[in-house]
Amino acid sequence: MRMEQFRIPGSIGEARAIQEEIRREVGEEPGVPSTNPSLVAGADASYGSASAYASVVLMKFPSLAFCSRAEARSGIQYPYVPGYFSFREIPPLLEAFSLLGRFPDLVMVHGHGYAHPRRTGLATHLGYHMQIPSIGIAGSGMKGMDAREPSLLQGSATPVWMDGEMVGTLLRTREGSAAVYVSAGYRTTLDQAREIVMQCIRANRFPEPLVQADRATRRMRKRCER
Repeated sequence: MRMEQFRIPGSIGEARAIQEEIRREVGEEPGVPSTNPSLVAGADASYGSASAYASVVLMKFPSLAFCSRAEARSGIQYPYVPGYFSFREIPPLLEAFSLLGRFPDLVMVHGHGYAHPRRTGLATHLGYHMQIPSIGIAGSGMKGMDAREPSLLQGSATPVWMDGEMVGTLLRTREGSAAVYVSAGYRTTLDQAREIVMQCIRANRFPEPLVQADRATRRMRKRCER
């Protein structure tokens, strides 16, 4: 895994060029990890008035036994711009990852992966930068996405389309809960992403590592923003 300096663009044009470069490079690499993950992570970030808060939770897979958690607070280095969320989210996440004693075989991110206008969402960008397989899970779609609601049965799914291409799946992870958008990130396939997400579902519609990371981030933000 590499933890080199993350590149913050100075303009939207530069940000787009970075995403397009990543898309080209990712397209030349194999899609499936060579081994099944034994340690997975959930990564999430939240924002206060002037600070970003990030948490990474490591769990064994598939038991989801808790291993460790890292939390970090940092400045906000990039504004919120739709389609370029990774430039805002990745720097604080990297701060949290740098505090871990060990690294996961796969990371689940609260955001999109291949399901992105340039096929380079947060999950893909983070996985590529860290050279770790990744999966994107989001609670809502992006402009330009088209998907019909899956049936109410747990595990049902429908395709998510962008520009005539299937980029992800709208997955009903729990009966009675809203479906989530799942897409492959870095060195993963959509089938693998859907399977791993379903194996990580417990009492929430999001995978348990992401649920725990979200809760940790919210607690940290509440403590620091008082």
